[in-house]
Amino acid sequence: MEQEDLATTIRKTAARARSRDFTWSVAIAAGIAAVFMLGRLASWELPLLAFIAYVAALAVRYRFSSGRLWAEPVQRVIDAELGAREAELSTLRLARGVALALPDPIFIVDRDGVIELANAAAAEFIGSNNAEGRHFAAVLRAPSVFEAVEAVVAGEKPAHSVDFATAGGVERSCRAFVAPLDDAKDASRALVFIRDLTSERRLEQMRADFIASASHELRTPLASLVGFIETLRGPARADEEARERFLGIMQAQAERMQRLVADLMSLSRIELHEHVPPVGEVDLGEIARDVIESLAPLLEQSGAIVDFEQDGHGSFVIQGDRDELFQAIQNLIDNGVKYGGEPALVKVRVGRGPAPALAGEGEIAHRAGDSAVALAARRMIDPDSLVYVQVRDFGPGIERADLPRLTERFYRVNVERSRKRGGTGLGLAIVKHIVNRHKGGLQIESRLAAGTAFTCYFRAANGRAGAVSAAGPNEAQKMR
Repeated sequence: MEQEDLATTIRKTAARARSRDFTWSVAIAAGIAAVFMLGRLASWELPLLAFIAYVAALAVRYRFSSGRLWAEPVQRVIDAELGAREAELSTLRLARGVALALPDPIFIVDRDGVIELANAAAAEFIGSNNAEGRHFAAVLRAPSVFEAVEAVVAGEKPAHSVDFATAGGVERSCRAFVAPLDDAKDASRALVFIRDLTSERRLEQMRADFIASASHELRTPLASLVGFIETLRGPARADEEARERFLGIMQAQAERMQRLVADLMSLSRIELHEHVPPVGEVDLGEIARDVIESLAPLLEQSGAIVDFEQDGHGSFVIQGDRDELFQAIQNLIDNGVKYGGEPALVKVRVGRGPAPALAGEGEIAHRAGDSAVALAARRMIDPDSLVYVQVRDFGPGIERADLPRLTERFYRVNVERSRKRGGTGLGLAIVKHIVNRHKGGLQIESRLAAGTAFTCYFRAANGRAGAVSAAGPNEAQKMR
């Protein structure tokens, strides 16, 4: 329809041009005839007859030549221009479709630094679907990348790459490829292609950490095993009592190495995918109950008591990985049973909003890590939209100076007691990395002679959390 309207317009324009051409031709011919007659250069009959013949010839020419014929040259030019424009648009649509379909983040930035295009991977990378139309520096907090874009658009540098790291709860290592989309000397747009190298860098770091940790922590039990083997093959070869005692120690050391290797492998797997948030939805209260139920035989054997409390009724659904959350809660309960006294009393509490603080009981408690308010402010949400699981013991407590280091690898407040109870020094480090992967927060509170509380905060799925009933009592469950 648009093409037909354009053709009609061209024909009408050609008809007007033809009419003006006819008028001017007649006027010029009349002027020439008048000059000849007034100047008596010829008898008046001859110029008049020539003028009449010329006008008649023009009339016949314009009468039998259609407007379409006059419009054809213009139409050909217009069609060629429209064809070129359509080919360009088709190429642009294809390029945009390819960019949107690519799994890696892609930005197209104009000369002023405004984002013209951001594909789905880019929106996921920056955590926003409103990147287009905004300034690149406000969307991606990476000054080195924006400087590279400015240099490329200004023609100061050709296509090149820039390494940078994103800030946030979990740092991501990335590489940005910046290239001009037009003439390299006078580019009006720049293409920014981002490749996430976090997994590769984490894998390299994981190898280095694993080798360092294994060589350090396995050296002592391996030396002990070698020493006992040499003793059993030598002086204690015929000593039945010594053999039984040494074999028991060797078994304990071998089991310790087995636990250490298992924890190292678990920590390495979690760290490798720490930058990838989980996608499933799980109920934190159900997981806590399942952990306590699975530990029932061990709790009965040790005489430890675990109380489970749920603030209010309903579900406490979060976006998370069930196996990792199960492991985190299990590590915290295991930690409380080991260091919560003889016999240990551990309270597991699931709720919504800020968790009960030890300082609320009257005495000042030391704390480290993320509070509910701090985490909510960082994620720009309401504290009441957080779900927490808190594991508290009533042991001797922890000194203030030790609290910030509890989640470090192999850090132990009391090395001898930790090894005696079978600890590897990796349990809380595993918990920290699991919480980081879930974009949550871990807070540690302790009061000397009054115990320690570990609280993991997570955002409720879709901003929802189980409704807290003001009238309903807390649900409690004891397992021995």
